[in-house]
Amino acid sequence: MTISDSMDILLFLAQGFEDLEAVSVIDVFGWTQYRDHIPDTKVITTGFHPTVTGRYGIKIAPDIQFNEIYPSDYKALVLPGGFHSHGFDEAYDPRIHELARNIHQNCGFIATMCVGVLPIADAGLLEGKKATTYPYSKNHYNFSRLKTNGVITQEENIVIDNRIISCKGPGSSLEVAFLLMECLMGSSVANEVKKYMVYK
Repeated sequence: MTISDSMDILLFLAQGFEDLEAVSVIDVFGWTQYRDHIPDTKVITTGFHPTVTGRYGIKIAPDIQFNEIYPSDYKALVLPGGFHSHGFDEAYDPRIHELARNIHQNCGFIATMCVGVLPIADAGLLEGKKATTYPYSKNHYNFSRLKTNGVITQEENIVIDNRIISCKGPGSSLEVAFLLMECLMGSSVANEVKKYMVYK
């Protein structure tokens, strides 16, 4: 793949999504618009509702309805984590499993944050692979759920294996976004965007 190829990214938002995790991806890839030699990579939002509300109040009207998605149009799927107490359970819908499998089978990347990795593990995409997840949920033992799906759990904050990125929580969301950019567009592009965002 060259960076001249279309690189649209699909961002699925469940109710109760973790606000920072979603916005980080939108913002980082938004910075590709500011230099002509960097492809303008679009982040397309989707969800199961006309409006999706984050845990801390951000409301997003998805760009595309879920039933209008063509998985082959996307180079990556991003699945932020969220709060089960605020509706995140809908992320475990079998339609998400199928979408993730389709994008991944088409050589796409999947970037997850926090508990966003759990539906991907449920889809069977991490069996025998390495991943991490959020360690502090009150009512969900997330690492146990990964292990039940055959995942080799890791203690690192960010893990990538089998073109699937996972992280422990929202504190790593910018790093996940930049890692996905590096995977899709190369380290020189990611480093240039970091420079203009004055990141590290």
